[in-house]
Amino acid sequence: MKGIAVASADAFFLHIERTGAPQHVGGVVVLEPTDQRPTIDEIRKLVADGFAQLPRMHQRLGPSSRWRRPRWIEADDVDLDWHVVEHQSTDGYAGLLRYIGELAEQPMPRDRPMWRIAIVRDIGPGGADGLVVLVHHSIADGIGTVLQTFSLFEPRTRIELPPGAVPGRLTRTAATTVGLAQLATDGTAAKLPPGSLRREFGTAAIELDVVRRAATTRGVRVTDLLIALLADGVYAVAPGLARSVNGALRFSVTTMVRTPDSAAEGNATAAIMVEVPVDGRPFDELLAEVSARTKRRLQRPTRALASRFVLATGLRIVPEPFAQWFAPTVYGQRFLHAVVSNMPGPTDRMSFAGVPHDRVYPILPLVPGTPLAVGALSWTGILGVGLATDPQLIDGPALAAHLHRALDGLRTGPLEGEEEARA
Repeated sequence: MKGIAVASADAFFLHIERTGAPQHVGGVVVLEPTDQRPTIDEIRKLVADGFAQLPRMHQRLGPSSRWRRPRWIEADDVDLDWHVVEHQSTDGYAGLLRYIGELAEQPMPRDRPMWRIAIVRDIGPGGADGLVVLVHHSIADGIGTVLQTFSLFEPRTRIELPPGAVPGRLTRTAATTVGLAQLATDGTAAKLPPGSLRREFGTAAIELDVVRRAATTRGVRVTDLLIALLADGVYAVAPGLARSVNGALRFSVTTMVRTPDSAAEGNATAAIMVEVPVDGRPFDELLAEVSARTKRRLQRPTRALASRFVLATGLRIVPEPFAQWFAPTVYGQRFLHAVVSNMPGPTDRMSFAGVPHDRVYPILPLVPGTPLAVGALSWTGILGVGLATDPQLIDGPALAAHLHRALDGLRTGPLEGEEEARA
């Protein structure tokens, strides 16, 4: 039972679950209405022939010890009756969202492969279903999960990841050293009110061309625009939360360090902390401030390199008890309040078991003790946004509705919909 040691960047998320907060990543695919819906047996056969054959999908965690990192070992059996289930929504799309929240609250057993797939029936008129795919964060990051999910769809496709310039060893070492010093002086975040382990999930979507054009017109990035809309939304629907953090919400902005030739398995991301005003200021002023702050931190690679070094190298060389202590200590409300990840996706139109897809939304886990995790994924010309919230701290449906109105307002002008929502 030798197995393969879980990489330190992946074991990080196993250690995080010691707080009780499940760490699943994944997505929900809204399928087009059809009278040719696949049966659960047909879906299990499709999963068995593809997804279940991928690395980690037929492996489980082996016994670990205080001083030894967990290991991946072959599972005796992959029980598809447990891993692939059928759920009937009794409340259309709202029932789908509630079901995702319920799944997000449930830790995955560690004595079997750590993934689940559900087909949720009747989420819309005309026989529309939803496909929910969840994978434990120790297996893959957001983009890795998207790549793994491609095994369920036809035609097979890929994501065009930017190659990026790889700095030389000396440059990378110097930048990492500077970044470590920067991280050490970033300080802590304002204390949040007590939260819960409950989860809600919401969605919003817009044509990618619309949001790109809106960002370009304002001289900002799409990620900047999304962060500003979220900050404005938090102030609108959770003013008490905004006051509790003194009008400044600290976002952890995920940056991708994955290369085009990287395997889907494993976590290849870094994170940058950005303090964002949540004080009700005019939106254009808020957006300009967000853009200025992200530009200073995201366009200089030092913090990202340092963050990646800590996860991929630093935690690999320290004793395991230290890694177990370190993960929940730094990945929580003491240092951040919310997570935002904007991910590229495929441009091809795809189908699941012969049924074309309509929309795709990422599912991210909440950082322990924090109220908001947002994933954005561009897929076939649509930017789908998935919002995970702690209902004790944020009214998730209200925030999703606020974001939906704001995104819809991008089609008609300078965020008129946002001004109406504020009024």
